[in-house]
Amino acid sequence: MKQTARAITLNCTKYSDNKLIVNTYTRELGRAAFAIRIPQNRKASPLPYCQPLFINEIEYNSAPEAEIKQASKIAPSYTYTSIPFSTTKTTTAMFITEILAKVLTFSEKNEELYDYITSSLKLFDQNEVNGKNFHLKFLLQITKYLGFYPANRYSELRPCFDIANAKFTANISSARQAIHPPYSEIFSRILDYDYIPCDVIPLSGSDRSFLLEKIIDYYRYRFENIAAVKSLEVLKTVFH
Repeated sequence: MKQTARAITLNCTKYSDNKLIVNTYTRELGRAAFAIRIPQNRKASPLPYCQPLFINEIEYNSAPEAEIKQASKIAPSYTYTSIPFSTTKTTTAMFITEILAKVLTFSEKNEELYDYITSSLKLFDQNEVNGKNFHLKFLLQITKYLGFYPANRYSELRPCFDIANAKFTANISSARQAIHPPYSEIFSRILDYDYIPCDVIPLSGSDRSFLLEKIIDYYRYRFENIAAVKSLEVLKTVFH
């Protein structure tokens, strides 16, 4: 029976001369892999739609529980107008893709998470600003759907963010497992701001790098496979 899945491409691997395995995060299935044939006619090739973070609709014939589903058709459900043509946005997309591929490993569907990711990507694509702080806001906001969203906010009585316990507290002795002022206050503002106001928070390159490293530490505490993030240094070079 033919079925359709709305999918965000995470990565793809060439399986044979005429077949790709496309790893995706879908609205209907959660994390899912699809086998897609590469036709001899280049004009009909699915390769342009298999780039990281592309948002597609995929028709497939396999049972939903199949480990690799056989796709019969892939087509874009949204066409980016700026991300593929901007160095800064492309680099940000590469970084976000790597993180998502590491944390979205569950097969259970989460429609709210899928909708949030796609709406954020569309906003990033349509927004005319460079989005220098987009990745900071995005990584913090999706923790709400992943189960470790910060429990409270910065205050004079609770100025330190406890990475292990996901909350602001009076003091923490471990520097690695904490974010201290003034960065903890900025961290709290990023949580509260929408994307556009967040993007104009004045941050130096070193401040942005430090906050990003702390946010990644926040993830590393919960995901062992984030020990190394290959695209991080490239992102720092472009933005920081």
